[in-house]
Amino acid sequence: MIQRRPPDVGGLMVNTDAALVDPDWDVFASEHDRRFGLAITQIKSQVRGRRYDNEVMRMRVGPRGFYVQSRRFPAAFYGDTVRPEVREIDVDEADVLAWEASALYRSGEARSLTCIYSDDDPPDVFFGYRTGVRRRYELGLIRQARPMHLRVMIEAESEVEVLGSTHGVLIVQRTSPSRFVVVRSVGRRQPFAGFVDVLE
Repeated sequence: MIQRRPPDVGGLMVNTDAALVDPDWDVFASEHDRRFGLAITQIKSQVRGRRYDNEVMRMRVGPRGFYVQSRRFPAAFYGDTVRPEVREIDVDEADVLAWEASALYRSGEARSLTCIYSDDDPPDVFFGYRTGVRRRYELGLIRQARPMHLRVMIEAESEVEVLGSTHGVLIVQRTSPSRFVVVRSVGRRQPFAGFVDVLE
């Protein structure tokens, strides 16, 4: 999904989540590049930020935005040209944020949750997307294990403490066995859509 947000939020967001849910693999590669290729290239060229990569995800954060992209499956991409808050955290805080993200998803205050727990083959992952009030698409299991990468898209009625807002994106990425980085970006996002949508 490609989205231009209202003027009060600004920026361009690219989220390929919808394309990864039950795709027609025979046409996936050509369709994915046609739908998202130019927008992904645009975001990458704008961000050019600091690297926070690990074994499973590439992550860049800069003054002009941020993006995350799967190393094993590059079609899995999320990027945004809104400047986020970024800071390093320790293992204890990473555990708290992972627990909070899972609780937010289970309570319905998060519209999507992505957790990658390992770089095994196949990897140990959880993908959860709320596609309606009572509809969800889920793959894998939420574990008590500490994820190597976590992304949660929050859409709550009241302010969520770990985000400092009612709406936004929270990303936790492991950068070494004992260090993590957290990225917070507030504002409304469209977490799941079955089509490309450019909003003016």
